[in-house]
Amino acid sequence: MKTAAFKSVRRVAGLGLVAVLMSSVSTLAQTPEQDQWRSYGQNPGSTNFSPLTQITPDNVGTLKRAWTFNYGGGTDENGDRGLDYRWEVTPLIIDGVMYVSTPTNPARPELKSTVTALEPETGKVLWKYESPRNIHGRGLAYWPGEGDVGPRLFFATDQGYLMALDIKTGQPAAGFGQQGAVDAYAGVASETVGESRRDTWTIPNPASIYKNLVITGSRPGEAGPPGPRGDIRAWDARTGALVWSFHTVPQPGEANHDTYTGDEWKDRSGANVWSTMTVDEENGIVFAPVGDLNGRAAGPELYSNSLLALDAATGQLKWFKQITHKDLWDWDMPTPPVLVDFKSADGATTPAIALTGKQSLLFVFDRLTGRPLHDVTEQPTPRSDDPNDQAWPTQPFPVRPGPLARTTMTRDEIPNITPEQHAYCTAFWDQNKIQVTGLYGRPSLTNGTLSFPSTLGGPNWGGPSYSPQSGLFIVNVQNMGQYRAAGPAGAGFFAPRPRSATPAAAPSGPTPGVTQSGFNYRVDADTVLPCTPTPWGELVAVDINKGEIAWRAPLGSTPGLGAEGQNTGSRNLGGNIQTASGLVFIGATNDRQFRAYDARNGHQLWSVELDASAHATPITYLGKDGKQYVVVVGAGGTAVGSRRMSDTLNAFVLP
Repeated sequence: MKTAAFKSVRRVAGLGLVAVLMSSVSTLAQTPEQDQWRSYGQNPGSTNFSPLTQITPDNVGTLKRAWTFNYGGGTDENGDRGLDYRWEVTPLIIDGVMYVSTPTNPARPELKSTVTALEPETGKVLWKYESPRNIHGRGLAYWPGEGDVGPRLFFATDQGYLMALDIKTGQPAAGFGQQGAVDAYAGVASETVGESRRDTWTIPNPASIYKNLVITGSRPGEAGPPGPRGDIRAWDARTGALVWSFHTVPQPGEANHDTYTGDEWKDRSGANVWSTMTVDEENGIVFAPVGDLNGRAAGPELYSNSLLALDAATGQLKWFKQITHKDLWDWDMPTPPVLVDFKSADGATTPAIALTGKQSLLFVFDRLTGRPLHDVTEQPTPRSDDPNDQAWPTQPFPVRPGPLARTTMTRDEIPNITPEQHAYCTAFWDQNKIQVTGLYGRPSLTNGTLSFPSTLGGPNWGGPSYSPQSGLFIVNVQNMGQYRAAGPAGAGFFAPRPRSATPAAAPSGPTPGVTQSGFNYRVDADTVLPCTPTPWGELVAVDINKGEIAWRAPLGSTPGLGAEGQNTGSRNLGGNIQTASGLVFIGATNDRQFRAYDARNGHQLWSVELDASAHATPITYLGKDGKQYVVVVGAGGTAVGSRRMSDTLNAFVLP
């Protein structure tokens, strides 16, 4: 008996399911590895680098739309649909077939969440699996199979389930858990927590694959304790059995448990990997960027805000580096670590791992030992005049290359984009007696403070790319400040509501009906101008070996300003990719543009407007027709998105 999902395959594809699947399977040994996109970051090392060279800096300007795919969520002006319904997927290309997951839509209860197989040259649906629960996350994870167990796709759903799909049948994988699903929530919630947090717990990003292990992080929700733990766990890809667990808040008897006082360690939510882990297959190491602790502890809050190097086969800790001590800034670790080859001045090459994050600092460590390859020093950081401030007295700073995003500004640097905006921002600065506290700044009892970056970064999820040819590490950043009104420092990054500038500060007045608030000037419902200097978004290239910034380029525009808004930069979330021909492709910005840059100098070479902003990481691949394609999801949403939402996957190709 065939399911409804299988019946829909016949209608959409016009072929029997077996014929479609056999057609895709027949390409298994025929498609070179370099033409594919088998992992979220292109490869287990998260480099987001493609060796393809057909599209070049010389011809990229002629790219045209090849096809589009719409999963059924529709296009509207209703704004973000919520964290669990965003479409931020990076597609996979496996043996000549494209695979994407799609979410449900709270406004369309009849729409099912799916895993859909597409023909990557046309966008034609080959088959579709309809999930009984909403699929979470930014994509799928692929396991090639072993022996008599065929290849599988892994994904997470509502209610904390990890699922496996058999690529050969398009159905839940037989033998994996119960009917293809494992209850991943079980085992991280104590009796005290019970089922109370199941609805907020999920695996938000694609799992990492090492041999026959599926390695997962989690998103336990933002609420404080008691809550489910943020453990890193590995599952048998064949059976779904739990193989190992690593406690990101050390339990009694484990190393560094003594850094917690009393029962601080109990039922700790947070200290979780909600971003993407990276695997060094050759050395058997999984690198995990651990986020902040939900709630405070007296000590440094290990292993929150740390880069962990774990034995991928056993989960044993090899080394760790805490990137931020006691995170009061919401600078959890959103970007994937990236495997790089570090070449020293004497010509020696060291296998290394590079990591940046919201605080905009770039760390480069020896993969095997954790030794910093650009020196890191502990430096005193700004203090609050609140005697109850809980900030740690020092933070680690790499000597090179320095911050990738803006970390300070002066009153004179308030941009003069419009007279009204400049008047409002200047008056706001003066009325709130703003002090610029910079990186790791803390609130003041007597003055408004401005620290950099904001809670959105700097770099954020989606993250960087790395070219082994040029040694360039490229990442998109935001140059927004975080304003905090005068008042107690508190135990986190939230603060009292700021005082807005008086109406007299803007002589011409804002558009009627538009309310001004905070260190931003709102022109209209769709246009907000930060009071910080432009560019508000940048693409930054770093020479990993020298530890030097090679170039910076404005990223994004402000459409509401017309021609004046072309080089302002903009808020952005999503990743970039590099190609061997010397191109950088990125969406990310909230202006609906998808762009190509010259990796040598940061010059923009091409752009196209999408139905909605592309807050996802693009991919590129070589089709069976011999053509190189570039594909990106343009769906809008996220914390920086505009009101425009869509359900469109966009593919581009040379004429």
